[in-house]
Amino acid sequence: MLVTAALTASAAQFGCGSVDDDTPLYESRVGDPGERPAPFLAIPPDAMSAPRMDDDGNIETGSFPLLLSETGAFEDVATLTPRTGLVPYDIQSPLWSDGAAKRRWLALPAGTQIEYSDHDAFVLPEGTVLVKHFEMALDERRPEERRRLETRLWIVATDRRQFGVSYHWNEEQTDAELSVASATVELSITDAEGATRTQPYFYPGSADCFACHNSSAGYVLGLRARQLNREFPYRPEAPAANQLVAWSSWELIDTHIDNTAAALTPRLASVTDESVSLEERVRSYWDGNCSMCHAGSDGSVPGWDARFDTPLTDQGLVMPPRNPSAPAEQLITPGDPQASFIYQRGDTVESGLSMPPLGRNTVDATYVDVLTNWIAALE
Repeated sequence: MLVTAALTASAAQFGCGSVDDDTPLYESRVGDPGERPAPFLAIPPDAMSAPRMDDDGNIETGSFPLLLSETGAFEDVATLTPRTGLVPYDIQSPLWSDGAAKRRWLALPAGTQIEYSDHDAFVLPEGTVLVKHFEMALDERRPEERRRLETRLWIVATDRRQFGVSYHWNEEQTDAELSVASATVELSITDAEGATRTQPYFYPGSADCFACHNSSAGYVLGLRARQLNREFPYRPEAPAANQLVAWSSWELIDTHIDNTAAALTPRLASVTDESVSLEERVRSYWDGNCSMCHAGSDGSVPGWDARFDTPLTDQGLVMPPRNPSAPAEQLITPGDPQASFIYQRGDTVESGLSMPPLGRNTVDATYVDVLTNWIAALE
């Protein structure tokens, strides 16, 4: 049973409160992002009122800019220089995207604030645009040389309706074109030994966005305190600063957070962080990769609860899989990774078995290794 000390040792949850101390709220070394952009950047407001959908559930292009350079997100698309007012950020436990590297920005209109929560998804004001850029090293001997794949925009439209669009980069890498339908391309990748392999890469269509960015998940999963509670290098010449503290100082969020409060706020762990326990790394990974659907009674898929805030013993890991043909009797079998359904879901790309079911064409070997070691150590 998963009621052993090994499973309950780190189930205690951290609280968060605003703690008065002598630490200055605003650290000048961070640097204010500057004037905020107009709502929707350069996207015509009439395209934001009620996006039209085609018969396949994809958003019709309508009056959307056809090129990324026309959206107003970047001052210089060639160098990916964001326009003034776009705030760069990063998260603790990102969704695995077949090894693609990502960069993220937030455009928050002037005069607006994010409704902050210690544990739930942040509530974003109308006119918010989030930008996420994907690129990948096609020669793993030179990881710093990356090919641009796509840049996605997530838009909080009028009445706070939300949707996403994707821009696919051209062969010349000079700009990206709007594409609302899904597509899969074959990437030729050279590994560290010089051998070449073919790897599929999935471009989601606008209808696919809601598979993860759904209402029960709060739409934007990464905008949670436990994901953002980390340091970010806002200026190359200065030490990194805590993102929540910086966002509070810039009044992007409606809550006062200083360094002491940030230290008391829940924080996920990177799956590669060997300074924390295997359990914390695994459960943080689940939060970033599974909890958008698997959130117990609050999720879009009934069953187990992948949220980090849920105590380990309440996550439902001893329950049998909902799939009657599952090649395992329960989600986690202590001491036996290969007999655990969650392990089987992660260590495959087989359609119908692999999770997440959309957008993953390779196994995240680091996660599977950490998961294997954690399950093997359970009693």
